[in-house]
Amino acid sequence: MKMKTSTSRKLRYGGVSAGLTALIIAVIIIVNVIFSALSQKFLWYADLTPELLYSLSDTALDLIENGDEKFESLSPIEMVDKAREENPDTAPEDLMIDIIFCDDPDTIEANTYQRYVHHTALELEEKFPDYFNVEHYNIIRNPSSVSKFKTNSLSQIYTTSVIVSFGTEYRVHNVQSFYTFNEGETETPWAYNGEKAFVASILAVTRAESPVACITTNHGEAFDDSQFLNTLIDAGYIVQNLDLAADEIPEKCRLIVVFDPKSDFTVADGVADIDEIEKLDKFLDGTNSMMVFMDPDTQRLENFEEYLEEWGISYDRYTDDAGVETSHRIMDSSQALTVDGYTFKADYVTAGTGAAFTTDMRSRPVPQSIIFKNAMSISYSDVYSPTHYAPEENSTDEDDVAYDYASYYANGTSRAIFDVFTTSAKAEAYAGGVLRESASDTNKLKLMTVSVENRTTQEDNYHTVNEASYVLACGSTDFASSALLQSNSYGNTNLLLTALRTIGKEPVPVGLEFKPFADLTIDTITTAESTQYTVVLTVVPILVAAITGIVVIVRRKNR
Repeated sequence: MKMKTSTSRKLRYGGVSAGLTALIIAVIIIVNVIFSALSQKFLWYADLTPELLYSLSDTALDLIENGDEKFESLSPIEMVDKAREENPDTAPEDLMIDIIFCDDPDTIEANTYQRYVHHTALELEEKFPDYFNVEHYNIIRNPSSVSKFKTNSLSQIYTTSVIVSFGTEYRVHNVQSFYTFNEGETETPWAYNGEKAFVASILAVTRAESPVACITTNHGEAFDDSQFLNTLIDAGYIVQNLDLAADEIPEKCRLIVVFDPKSDFTVADGVADIDEIEKLDKFLDGTNSMMVFMDPDTQRLENFEEYLEEWGISYDRYTDDAGVETSHRIMDSSQALTVDGYTFKADYVTAGTGAAFTTDMRSRPVPQSIIFKNAMSISYSDVYSPTHYAPEENSTDEDDVAYDYASYYANGTSRAIFDVFTTSAKAEAYAGGVLRESASDTNKLKLMTVSVENRTTQEDNYHTVNEASYVLACGSTDFASSALLQSNSYGNTNLLLTALRTIGKEPVPVGLEFKPFADLTIDTITTAESTQYTVVLTVVPILVAAITGIVVIVRRKNR
């Protein structure tokens, strides 16, 4: 009977002990969950990284609060206040700078690189609680939550994307854009650049005015429809007409469009004092851009096309023995959409600067077709030197492939011209009804080109800023017709939107430095010594714990 009582007592004590242990564990878990939730909400954490990686510097905070003198505009905080004053019926919390992460907070915190970016965003929200709002969308469960932030139907937003938004303006970043990598490296960053990436986007989405796009007039330019103008507006531009002979180019203008001109641009020739070409040249010297659309029905414009040749662009024409000049008209029967072969699908260029305009479009399993109709071919002008780029023999980058372009350097000016779209290798160019040129695998006819003048300035010991000017030339005016821009089957609209955003200018904050990661490797011991230390530090604590346990058990039995 005594043994039963002893056993019952042990069971009772054992049950109480197990229950108490379970209760303590449950309390610890509940407290941990509550603390984690509160720490997330009230930012109960400190930046303990040796370099204070994600902490905002005084310079960054000053740029957000007081703006950048370089752009002589209101600061982001002032822009939010201005928007609220202009929209008194809108609640202040509906006019915030939103920073949107595309996954749940727990998932973001579990990834080191996303976590740093997340904490920088949370610090912005903490420093300016009335102006910044950090949100989390789970785009796997709800993909439509970010649909309004897609530039076009081809834009991709991933769970690692970060969106900075204010009003109708937004910028979408991947997590890599917040870091600095060694050249050719995309996996392991060596520095955190999140502060600058955030401030640049914040300045961009809160800028006082959208850039202006000017359409030249008084050269016979005419738009049969407004779809192309709507595309410019969709890309974020304010569209204005511009008579270069009578008006000065607006200060806020960032893009000039020359669409289907019928008469030439004037130059100062001793008779006329007005020089439209000089105005264009000064405009492009100011790191701005121009788009030119002409077709086979465009008669040669001597002054204007001579200026385009300075940018490497030569619209192809044939002059017969009688001096009669006729434009090249392209027929591509192998990719034709019409019986006559003059409306056809173009080939994407996949390498060089021109390919950057179509990277997103080509990333689809089946890229959208780009259609050219009634197109005139383009050649590199004679003043440019043809150049063939070939990757190094030991290159392992599959995107590093050979391509052709042309370059020009004189009097401190450096320009280059690249293909964006070409015909197939079976296309032909006719002038006056006679075959004048045939394409080949190594010489496809050019349909759209982009010329770039790079002006690189040194920002600091590590960063340079490229202030480039672009001239995009297209050999078809029907390319931008409503019939092609409004079609869901073709990618002409998406291409224009992408090109317009690529050549658009974004304010870049100066004075914010990246933060290199600390080198925590131990360089003073050999690999063998490192292995030995690891074994000792792993095994010794286990042995000490085991021996201690055995001693305790033996002593209890001997009591």
